[in-house]
Amino acid sequence: MHFAPNSANVELVVKVGALALLVAAVSFGQGCFPQGKPVTIIGRLEPVDENGYRHWIAFRPARPICVLADPDDQYSPRVDDVDLIQPFNVDRAEIRFRLSRLGGQKAVLTGRLIQWHTGYQRAPITLEVEKVDALDDAGEAALRAPEPPKPVLREPPAYEVTIRAGRKLEKEAREAATNKLLTPTDEYAPHSMTGGDVLWTRCRDGYELRSSSIAPKGAGLCGAPENTCCISSPISEQEAAVTLKMRCAKESPPPSSEK
Repeated sequence: MHFAPNSANVELVVKVGALALLVAAVSFGQGCFPQGKPVTIIGRLEPVDENGYRHWIAFRPARPICVLADPDDQYSPRVDDVDLIQPFNVDRAEIRFRLSRLGGQKAVLTGRLIQWHTGYQRAPITLEVEKVDALDDAGEAALRAPEPPKPVLREPPAYEVTIRAGRKLEKEAREAATNKLLTPTDEYAPHSMTGGDVLWTRCRDGYELRSSSIAPKGAGLCGAPENTCCISSPISEQEAAVTLKMRCAKESPPPSSEK
């Protein structure tokens, strides 16, 4: 009896074959990849939580690889025994979506290996991703899964935020009038990190910063730019924790132009 090949099965066989070739190449010491040129690497995508400060998706190759020096950049030397890569794409939402959905899954990434030379680089090498494919049925199912429901957010007249930046980042938001906890906290006090371990936060859209305090004094500032606070995040256990408190209130309506 003869069965016509199924396109999905053919694709899976091709991917598995590519994995075998990659493993064989690395085993014989030929798993070196160039910087700045298109490459395809097989591995697993894993979510990373840096004690609440940074969240990103890491990529672990099926076997440790080496990355050749960039001949056009003296500050991008060869890197050996790379078992962690930072994938990214700043322009295409579809790529970022697929990277996120495949967290915890095997994947095939195509892109260009580069160095950033800044604190934003969280792995030995970064990969500017041009294509993301699932490697197996579990990954394909993750890509097809429906979007989770969005959280229902309360909109109190005012709320208060406490952020404690220590060994771990702790954030809490509560209604000013009732002291009820507001979740998820990131919706009420979103934050981002600079490459130099400075944390920036603000009130959620539709709210404005009415008051703030930072302890110890001089560990940060608020209001520059408007409705934004920045604090220095401890990068070692010996440094003292920084506590930021903010009060956010509904934005005031614009003054009427009527006389």
